[in-house]
Amino acid sequence: MIEFATVTREFRSLIRRRQHLMTFLGSLFAATGLFLHNVLKGDIPRDLENIKEYVFAFYAVMVLVPTSLLALRLARLHGGLVINGVFYAQLMQGQDFTRKPDVNRAARHNPLGVSFLQFLLTALLAGFAGVILGLGLDLPLWAAVGLGGAVLAALLLLYFRYHRQAVALAFKKIAEDTCGPVERKEWRDHVSNSLEDANQGLLHELSFVGLIMFSMFEKIAGLKKISRDFAGPAYDDILFYGPWVYSLLMMVTCLFGLLVYLRIRVAIGTLSLQLDPNDRPFRPLRMTDSLLGYLLLAFLFAVSLHMVLIVLVPQLHQQRVLLVAIDAAALGLAVLAEQLTLVVAGRKNS
Repeated sequence: MIEFATVTREFRSLIRRRQHLMTFLGSLFAATGLFLHNVLKGDIPRDLENIKEYVFAFYAVMVLVPTSLLALRLARLHGGLVINGVFYAQLMQGQDFTRKPDVNRAARHNPLGVSFLQFLLTALLAGFAGVILGLGLDLPLWAAVGLGGAVLAALLLLYFRYHRQAVALAFKKIAEDTCGPVERKEWRDHVSNSLEDANQGLLHELSFVGLIMFSMFEKIAGLKKISRDFAGPAYDDILFYGPWVYSLLMMVTCLFGLLVYLRIRVAIGTLSLQLDPNDRPFRPLRMTDSLLGYLLLAFLFAVSLHMVLIVLVPQLHQQRVLLVAIDAAALGLAVLAEQLTLVVAGRKNS
């Protein structure tokens, strides 16, 4: 029998585990990057100085293996969310105190869902580590890029395989088993607890992006301190490519952070309406706590875009008015996208 208490408890547990994994990912990326820069600057014990001879391959493996495992773990958690999402939708079909969720929609893959966005970011970091590993092994650039692409492709294939398996298992289960009763009180408790979890998710996303931003800023600021003796033949390449690689990583992380934050924000509004149909959680132009958090992420995105433009288009440094205008436009578009999303979500839930 499919029981409401078991399904909702497992669903919330999967969400919390996913949040902790993303926090670990941010910590891992910051720690490994700090180790790499300390080696390149010569700030390591004498007994470990020989590691400089293969430091990039060593760093790449330290990032590639954990990020690949984390991506697979996120993919498995996504499968669990799909299974329990289908169970939940099936359980609510016989209830008359709330809207009946679409079982097929619960099983459908959402390319803008939080699970996929967080998985994709982790897989991209694994692919980036694959490129670094290829370069660290003295492979040609095309071969190194191919290695990174192969890592990314393999992780994506496994993700969609897990998704299909989860859908098949969920529909097999609901076809064979009956659904237990659902009390209105336990449903309201679940929605209330999910609302609290979603608000915690916003804070986790801010922490993750902030950790990556701190790590990237620290690396960019420390590039000039790198020693040629420890960096070896890669010294010039590090100084040349380092700023734009780190800047792009910041911008990509902030972009994914904005999308994830917005998805969670819409989920919060939907949950609020389930508890109180007279609530207006999607009303635009309201200075809410969630909007302030989104503005912080949008500002960090504009900062990272500013750094990318300076590195990739040095001529813009001489046209500061234009550069600031681009930054302001990026910030404004991010805020506009958030407000339009709230309007669309409000109409869908009306």
